Amino acid sequence: MSDTVYDITIIGGGPVGLAASYYAGHREASVCIVESLEQLGGQVGAVYPEKHVFDVAGHPKIQGQALVELCVEQGLQFGAEVFLGEEVRDLVRTGDGDDEILTLTTHGGRSVRSRALIVTAGHGAFEPRKLGVDGIDEWEGKGLHYFVRQKDAFRGKSCVIVGGGDSALDWTLGLQDTAALPITLVHRRDRFRALESSVTAARALEEEGKVRIVIPAEVREIRGNGEVETLVLENTATGEAEEVPCEALITLLGFHSHLGSIAEWGLELHGKRQILVDPATMETSIPRVYSAGDVAGYEGKITLITVGFGEAAIAANNAIARIRGEKVQPKYSTD
Repeated sequence: MSDTVYDITIIGGGPVGLAASYYAGHREASVCIVESLEQLGGQVGAVYPEKHVFDVAGHPKIQGQALVELCVEQGLQFGAEVFLGEEVRDLVRTGDGDDEILTLTTHGGRSVRSRALIVTAGHGAFEPRKLGVDGIDEWEGKGLHYFVRQKDAFRGKSCVIVGGGDSALDWTLGLQDTAALPITLVHRRDRFRALESSVTAARALEEEGKVRIVIPAEVREIRGNGEVETLVLENTATGEAEEVPCEALITLLGFHSHLGSIAEWGLELHGKRQILVDPATMETSIPRVYSAGDVAGYEGKITLITVGFGEAAIAANNAIARIRGEKVQPKYSTD
């Protein structure tokens, strides 16, 4: 165990965690970031680095990886220490009052001591929802994709995208300059859950012959000789089936997520996947443990990156005020 005691340890190195690191560092607090992945950037960097993000203030649109790089530059400028590939396990509290220390251990055996914690673990550990097709796992790495990490991997390929949410519509639009056209979009319902403007744009591309929308429909079978070659789609309203060419099957059905060991710390939860916080301070039910971003929950919560940035500032400033025994103040960052 290191003798170092950080002012604040941040669990999660995504954009919100990096924002919390910036605000804490700006207040001259010592900071440590513990990230379960082998890279900073969280879900943005791991899942959609080439996707455009539109809800970050000051950026009409910004590519995911570009956002991550800016957040890293901002968040690490005050010398925060970073531990990658470390999934958190236990939390132990020792001492009391001003001398209280929170000791965080990881599955890799590392111990990190600090005066306060900020949990910015996003959706926690996550794995993609899978199609209910027999033998689906056999096609992974052979034309079946759960993420679009690099657009160029789909260049010139016949693509079928399955899903009805924002990711499915975003990549139907975003792969227009890469994939072979038309891109086939399959959704099991008549209506999409995605942003209305995205659906309108996809409908317009359908009229131009650049997108084919198949609804309500589901994938019933994947065919190919070692690689995905065709799919059997069934119209769930009529029962009619058709075979369509497919070199890249992209299923964007969302994720199963869980908090992992964090859920065993005795924190009060908001629903099943969020940690309940006081939105005025972002403090959890455990003193000196704060949370921000998608993992933090309260009534009326909107899970947007831009909201998470604001929550990170609230959490960091309240954590610093708590450990220093002073009034909460923003300490403006302008020159």
